Amino acid sequence: MTARRSNPQLRKARQHFQALARLLPMLAGSLVGQYVTCGKPRCRCTRGQKHGPLYYLYWKEQGRSRSLYVPREKVSELRRQIQNYRRFQTELAGRLRRQLRDWQRRLKEERPR
Repeated sequence: MTARRSNPQLRKARQHFQALARLLPMLAGSLVGQYVTCGKPRCRCTRGQKHGPLYYLYWKEQGRSRSLYVPREKVSELRRQIQNYRRFQTELAGRLRRQLRDWQRRLKEERPR
């Protein structure tokens, strides 16, 4: 068998993947703080001073919006994970654009003149 050669494209792809993996854990969705009324007739919220904020995680699943209550002590952790996912999306989109430009350049160079 031949010795493994260091393919520069493969090495670069591995580095990109490792950079993206550093963004783990990540979570797709939106965290929303809402002020709510409880429905008790003598509560302060009936006079306009609502309870909250209560935090909910919203996401899409099979074309439908879903939500989940998030306890206050988990809010900062969820915010970090959502931020990681958004960074991941931005980074991946940039890498895909660069890959497309590389393909365009290579095809242009290979085209007979």
